[in-house]
Amino acid sequence: MKRVAVIGAGVSGLVSIKICLEDGLEPVCFERTNYIGGLWVVPEEERTDPRGPSCIYKGLVTNVCKSMMAFSDFPFPPEWPPFLQGEHVLEYYRNYANHFDLKNIRFNTKVVQVEKADDFEKTGRWIVRSQCKDEDVKIEVYDAVMVCTGLHSSGFVPEFPGMSEFKGQVLHTCQFRRGSDFKDRTVVVVQAILLVMRRFCALIMLKSMKEGSWIIPRVFGNQPVDVLLNRRWRDAIPSWLVRRMTDRTMKSLQDWDGLGLRRQTPPHKSPAMISDRLPMDIMSGRVSIRSGIQRFQGSKVVFDDGKEMDDVDCVIFGTGYRLRIPFVDDSILSDDLGRLDLYLHVFPPNLTHHTMAAVGYIVATHSATGSVAELQARYAVQVFKGEAKLPSLPEMMSDIHARRDRTFKQFGQHKPLIVPSKYQDRLAREIGVLPSLWKLLFTDPKLAFSFYFHPNYPMCYRLVGPHAMPGTREAFLRGSEDLMHGVTLRSVRNKSKPLSRETSTGVSKLLVLCVLIVSLILAYLIARV
Repeated sequence: MKRVAVIGAGVSGLVSIKICLEDGLEPVCFERTNYIGGLWVVPEEERTDPRGPSCIYKGLVTNVCKSMMAFSDFPFPPEWPPFLQGEHVLEYYRNYANHFDLKNIRFNTKVVQVEKADDFEKTGRWIVRSQCKDEDVKIEVYDAVMVCTGLHSSGFVPEFPGMSEFKGQVLHTCQFRRGSDFKDRTVVVVQAILLVMRRFCALIMLKSMKEGSWIIPRVFGNQPVDVLLNRRWRDAIPSWLVRRMTDRTMKSLQDWDGLGLRRQTPPHKSPAMISDRLPMDIMSGRVSIRSGIQRFQGSKVVFDDGKEMDDVDCVIFGTGYRLRIPFVDDSILSDDLGRLDLYLHVFPPNLTHHTMAAVGYIVATHSATGSVAELQARYAVQVFKGEAKLPSLPEMMSDIHARRDRTFKQFGQHKPLIVPSKYQDRLAREIGVLPSLWKLLFTDPKLAFSFYFHPNYPMCYRLVGPHAMPGTREAFLRGSEDLMHGVTLRSVRNKSKPLSRETSTGVSKLLVLCVLIVSLILAYLIARV
């Protein structure tokens, strides 16, 4: 039995522990705090360091619906609403830990260093140095290591002229706890959306980004936007058409010029914020949009356009996080996203033995990290056990550079961005848990239709292969019903049927399905020839 060191008991750490146990490994988790759940815990103590790790705040509502956040073998209760408050998500992760008896966790223990063992070139083992509070450093040897501390370990606060003499308070969103703490105060929020404050503050000046920002609602039409977008048939649409559709749809949603939010870069090349309320709060005067900050002057904030704001009580920076993995040598896992070389965002490629994996170091577009991290952990464990193989070093580096170049070309910055359904299917294929659409078409057409056209619910990776679960097919087919179960409490007679929209959608799906079947038949015939 292999001993695996799991560093961090957040979402990625918990699912890594569970996957190790599922595959007969012996995980030992190191958690620097005294609780599980990572950033989903609102700490009781006030944080004084604006460059601390991320955490949620009171009143937060998820941007991703429960069906996309769930682990593949542990669904959210059907009676819970589609979008959840932070405390409900934390309850889910605690229930997950209790259900699978995840007890191999050392709390209040900091990992000081992870380095190769003396016999690493032969065994692939690692030396882990850890320290529990004021005790002596403990040295142990592990067969493998899973690093699960995530991308949000250190808040980033930019420097501005006069900032050190600013008379008001300077915070990062990692220190924000509740809107009521800012009652009757004048607050400037930089590059973030904290609309939970708007009931309490005298005035919120929100600078969404220096260049503006596109805003995406949680619900588009009659469906959560993440459910609408994460479907396999959409991945078959040519990228040029996706870009055109994205730009056209986003530009038609709001009067971006009138709201002062328009970016010069088009939507498909820009990071977007998710908010249902911001446009209306701007229209109602609860929030005002300003340009970027130029400098601080006493209790005054001066903006790039020369306008000033007097008597500012607090400035809250939502300017993101910097990656920090101080316990691993920079040549293995770099703190610079531009040099964080990970094959399939999981494995450092330059190691003789691939016994270290990074889990959860991704940015998923319109999806949750947890369900993606679960597949990463399953992939990592299969590699540890020798049941999945990595390609050669040149092949891995080629894949890494291609992914990095695509992201930089689109967004002008390095970040581990993924398209969830494509990326998850790639990992699932590597470990043999991706259902074959070709086989499903002939053995279970109903499931094949749902698999291709319906949302890519995480449970689909328990349909076949190792650790497949009975009952998954039925759960997958009723996924949309379970998603809305907690909302649809009133029975409606003579339900309206939007025929034109449903007919249009049905025709589109039928056309795509016909094209897919013809393509598969042609591919089969060509292969036979």
